[in-house]
Amino acid sequence: MKSKVIVFQKPYQCSIEEIEIPKLSKGQILARTLYTGVSTGTEIRVFSGEQPGASFPLIPGYEIVSEVIDTGKDTNLKSGDWVFAGSSKALGNYNSSWGAQVEYVVQNQESVFKLPEGIDLLKASFAHTAAIAYHGVQRAKVSWKDNVAVVGQGMIGFLASLICKTIGSRVFAVDMLDERLNAVKLAGVDYTFNSKNDNVEKEIKELTNGGVDVAIDATGVASSIDKTTRLLREKPWVAPFPPSGRLVILGSYKNPISFNYFSSLFNIEPDIFISRDIIPDDIYDIIELISRGRFNPLLVPHKVLPYTSCLSAYKDLLEQKITRVIFNWR
Repeated sequence: MKSKVIVFQKPYQCSIEEIEIPKLSKGQILARTLYTGVSTGTEIRVFSGEQPGASFPLIPGYEIVSEVIDTGKDTNLKSGDWVFAGSSKALGNYNSSWGAQVEYVVQNQESVFKLPEGIDLLKASFAHTAAIAYHGVQRAKVSWKDNVAVVGQGMIGFLASLICKTIGSRVFAVDMLDERLNAVKLAGVDYTFNSKNDNVEKEIKELTNGGVDVAIDATGVASSIDKTTRLLREKPWVAPFPPSGRLVILGSYKNPISFNYFSSLFNIEPDIFISRDIIPDDIYDIIELISRGRFNPLLVPHKVLPYTSCLSAYKDLLEQKITRVIFNWR
């Protein structure tokens, strides 16, 4: 049995290739892919040759929604079950950068997430990227009482804004692109600011009487973080003393991060949270929120494209022409 796969042969090049699917081992499942998501951060860094540890030629990706069609011995899953996976073990002779852009998935059953009956499968294709945003929000213990600034409305930042609104927070979304701000405003955030045109710090501090409780930087741009920190309220020198503001650095930043110590750290005394990825419970929670109708990741601007359009899709993502791509494999 053969499987189509997306292969990055070298930076900025991808092609559709075929691999042989091996015989299943004990505890493994074989599933036919319906959708794969594209990570606009990690996967695009791999595509451009900037991801540490990536070795070409490789199969990228880490979000797969697929239907089980066969099982090895000692498995609890059965044919017809829908599952979410972050990778496949069947990669032929190619290297893996997680290896999810595949037509058929071979994986250990304990490494997949069974999807509830009736869940919107297109929404489920966001399970890992939404869980990345969710993990950062959870680390900072964001609550409905909080004013939250989310700087950067690419896919992860947009998803973080949606999750904060699901919690009930008042959300201030910041970006440099009006089309992103218009989309996230339609999705329900309270305020939007274009950082090229607006005095973001001044306006947010006026609206919040001194600054937000939580500032999330999801820009991927190291030089942005110092400005994001200054959106937090300063710590008073006299009682009453509220809890410190919380800074979340969400995602990956390839350049060194520096702060203006007195204006961004000393006067604010922030608690700083680094959020690099997910834990399995985050994916379970996102799947449950989607299943219950509490969270709709399809509010993120997206395109569903045939997997054969991979080269043009990756180039459009690289040039920020689109926010999210989901490949259809049927």
